[in-house]
Amino acid sequence: MKKGISKGKQLFKNESQIIKKTYQEAFKEYIAISKVRGLSEDTIKTYYYHNKYFCEFLGKNKNCGGLDVKTIESYVLFLQEKGMKGTTINSYLQNISPVLKYCMKKGYIFEYFNIPYVKVQQEHKEIFTEDELNTLLQPPKSKDFVSIRVYTCVWLLASTGLRASELRHLKVNNLNMIDRIITCNYTKNKKARYLPISSSLYEVLDNYLNLRKGDGEDYLFPTVYGDILSRTSLQKGIVKYCHQRGIKKSGIHIYRHTFITRSVEKNVSPLILKNITGHATFKQLNNYYNSRMSSMVEVIDNIAPQLNKKENHFKKRGGRK
Repeated sequence: MKKGISKGKQLFKNESQIIKKTYQEAFKEYIAISKVRGLSEDTIKTYYYHNKYFCEFLGKNKNCGGLDVKTIESYVLFLQEKGMKGTTINSYLQNISPVLKYCMKKGYIFEYFNIPYVKVQQEHKEIFTEDELNTLLQPPKSKDFVSIRVYTCVWLLASTGLRASELRHLKVNNLNMIDRIITCNYTKNKKARYLPISSSLYEVLDNYLNLRKGDGEDYLFPTVYGDILSRTSLQKGIVKYCHQRGIKKSGIHIYRHTFITRSVEKNVSPLILKNITGHATFKQLNNYYNSRMSSMVEVIDNIAPQLNKKENHFKKRGGRK
């Protein structure tokens, strides 16, 4: 075959042109580029965590040239044998996908292929009921700093739909209590956004700030030493807070699901909701919609055909024919 003839997207190369890289080397290379591009620390940590399992599966010094779709299919079986659910496996695949695509683009992987995701049954996202939310928003009996801090975090999550990472990185000067606006500078898509402060949230934040004190550049919800609160500490604090109030649901993201669902049910403009939540597209926002059975029952009479009550098409039990 003549030099330069290509098949599909992959150009045939002679052996001297092939760049040999182990997956571990390619991964380090991709992480370095990701840091230059400004990917968040949380995203980088997620890549490290999920690629750890893939490297364990591949073994040491696995050359990228030997990776193909069959490799990924075998990896799926490897994760299934560990007892992982389909949704979890897909999450793992999504976090090695950028590295694999990078390797394909650089020519480390010789053949282009699509990632074989697992088909899973779509489930409704879990949300808090009205009673559960009311229980969680009641002031704590204990008035120590840690209790008030978690209580204020819960109010902020429930009132704005903030992500955990966004909440942890908030600083005192991000709160504009005069105009009732929160400036969120640390976001998933690197775009700052502004969140409105409700009247009730204003009172909770005002009370917290009087207790918190602190300068403008200080973290809004710090540790007792003034450092940024870790995700684990935030998660454990909220889990304990929920369990103490008899609420078994305790994931931080449930507050976000609940906020978006309540907003949809209150007919909040999709554009306004998208600006508040920070989603890049409406498609992403739709994934959070969670119809309650009660909501569907309430609207069905306005949608379904109605029986003409003047005409009774059914015979009453025990009545005449």
